[in-house]
Amino acid sequence: SSPGKYALITPFRHLPPPCWQDQMGASREPRAVKNVLNAILMFGVIVPPALLTYHLSSTCGAVTKSDASDMELALDWLRLLLRPWALLKRLAATEAGCELYVHHPAMYVNLVYFIVVDVGFCIIYVLQSSTWLIDPHWQLIPMSIAAFWYSHPDAALKTDGGSRHPRAQLALALLFLWALRLLHNYFRREGWNFGLGEDWRYADMRAAHGAAWWLTQFFAVSLAQHGMLVGLTLPLQAAMAAEGSALNGLDVVAFLICLGGICTGCVADNQLRRYMLTKDRPLILETGLWRYSRHPNHFGEQSWWIGLLLFGVAAKGQWWPICFGVLFNHPLDTFVTLPLIEQRMLRGPERAQLFREYQARTPLIVPLPRRSGSPKKAD
Repeated sequence: SSPGKYALITPFRHLPPPCWQDQMGASREPRAVKNVLNAILMFGVIVPPALLTYHLSSTCGAVTKSDASDMELALDWLRLLLRPWALLKRLAATEAGCELYVHHPAMYVNLVYFIVVDVGFCIIYVLQSSTWLIDPHWQLIPMSIAAFWYSHPDAALKTDGGSRHPRAQLALALLFLWALRLLHNYFRREGWNFGLGEDWRYADMRAAHGAAWWLTQFFAVSLAQHGMLVGLTLPLQAAMAAEGSALNGLDVVAFLICLGGICTGCVADNQLRRYMLTKDRPLILETGLWRYSRHPNHFGEQSWWIGLLLFGVAAKGQWWPICFGVLFNHPLDTFVTLPLIEQRMLRGPERAQLFREYQARTPLIVPLPRRSGSPKKAD
C-alpha cells in the first residue's frame, strides 16, 4: 500500500520491473550511483522542514495569539502562496512563525507541505522526468506529520512532566508500524532501488499530456496528494492532544481496525508477491485473500485510515473536520484508482475474459464469500 500504494498516489503495480535491471536498461554501476543520489534526495527533502520546525519549537515560548480570526490569518498567508520563498522567510520569522506554529499548527502543516511537497517535489518531478519521489513519501510524510503532532506543545501533558498521552503513544507506534511495513513492501517491489520507476498511472498521464505535463502534474500529482496525505493525517492532531479524553472503548475499536488493516495489507501484498514470482502461475490471482476480494490490499489500507480516524474521534468526540481525508481519499481510491487498475488488467486479450469472470464472482474490495472457480494456467 501506500496503498501499497494507494489512492491516486501510492500505487500497487501488478507487474513490477525485474529487480536486477533498470527500466531504462542501465548498467549496474550507473544504477548504483543513481540509488545513492536518489536515497540522499529522498531523505534530504525531509531535513529543511524538520530544521524549521525544530527552530520554532526551540525558540517559541509563550506566544500571544493575535486578534485576527482564523479566516483572516489564513487569507493573509494565502497571499504568499505564489511566492514560496517569501512564504518560507515569513515562516522562519520568530513572531509570525511562532504564532502559526503554536496557535495554528494545522495551518502550519499545510503551508510547509505546500512549500516542500506541492512546489518543491514538483520541481524535482520536472528535473528528473519522474514522479517516483512521492511513492516512498506516502509513508515518510505521514511519519513526519505524526512526529510533528507528537512533539507539538499541545501534546505535552502539563501534569506529568511533559510526557505524552497513552493514545498519542499508541497512535504513533501504530503509524510507524504501518509506514515501515509499506516502505519494506515498496522497496522490495522496486528491487531495493531508489527512483527506479514511477507509478504507471502517472507514466500514462505523462504520455497523454505531452509537453503540458510539466504544468498539469502540479495539479494531478502535487495538489491531489496534498488533500489526501494532509487530510488522512488530520486525526493525529486530536489523537495526540494532551487534553484528549481518557482511553475508552472506541480506542479499542480503533486499535483493532488499524491492526487488522495493517495485517490484511501485509498478507495481501505477500500473496501478490509470491504470485508474481511464480513461474507457472495462473493468469489471474485467485487464491488467499484475493479469492474473496479483487483488491484486498486496498481494503487493508482503507481500513487502516478508518481506524486512525477513530482514534481522533475517541479523543475529541468530533468527526469533522478530521474525517475529511477519509471522505476525500476513499471514494477516489474506490471509484477512480481501482477502475483504472482493472482497465489495465483487461488490456491483455489473453486474460480479459478470465478477469471479467473473476469480476463477476468476486467482490471489488470488501472480502466476502463468492462462488468458487479454478483459474486457468498461463501458457
